[in-house]
Amino acid sequence: MVTKLNKLENTHKEDFYISDSTECVYQPDQKERKLFTFIKGSKDKDFYNLLISRGFRRSQNILYNQVCEGCNKCIPIRIKTNNFKAKKNQKRVLSKGKIFQRNITEKATYEQFYLFKEYLNYKHPDSEMNDMIFADYYSMIKNSGIDTKIIEYRLDNILISSCITDFLDDALSMVYSFYSPYLKKYSLGKFMILDHIAFSEKYNKELIYLGYWISGCKEMEYKKDFISSEILINGEWISYEKENKK
Repeated sequence: MVTKLNKLENTHKEDFYISDSTECVYQPDQKERKLFTFIKGSKDKDFYNLLISRGFRRSQNILYNQVCEGCNKCIPIRIKTNNFKAKKNQKRVLSKGKIFQRNITEKATYEQFYLFKEYLNYKHPDSEMNDMIFADYYSMIKNSGIDTKIIEYRLDNILISSCITDFLDDALSMVYSFYSPYLKKYSLGKFMILDHIAFSEKYNKELIYLGYWISGCKEMEYKKDFISSEILINGEWISYEKENKK
């Protein structure tokens, strides 16, 4: 499979910046760099819609894309909800999740934050995100300049998982999801994606952006396990299954 890093043509150079090189979380022997710009407010909603379709992601009020030297393994990936059909194993995940209660809110709470920290300590103990305080978490949600909501899932009134989700024109962008490390049997990461697909019709959203996928990275393999997954190759969204049959 031939891949190239997806870049947006920069017609307003003063608005885009290049980050310093830092160690890659997923490829320890690789240095990462980002091309980034800022969301200045709700008026930039169309700008966000354009950039996410070109492979950018959001972190707080920053939109970024990977522009790492000598590496193009981070591939943007999304799901087309109209063509989605759950596989047998995904149906089992959805069936197990019938006991959960979903709540969509705009409030950033300490309850969410404690679960967020618990997840980070379990999943990414060496990540800089572990240094985040509640104000940083709050900023991820309330200072985005975008219609951002938190999708909460509860079991017996206990918060077990959440996803920070941006509501765009025709899409949902799952900015960051986190869950209890003690409930592995429910496959909560997969369940949250499947549930986003389930409620996307209510909001007339045709796409769900999952961020980046890296081939061979175990932590990201689940992202391609959806029949209607698309990956961004050379500026074009193509079917993951068709690309990998070449």
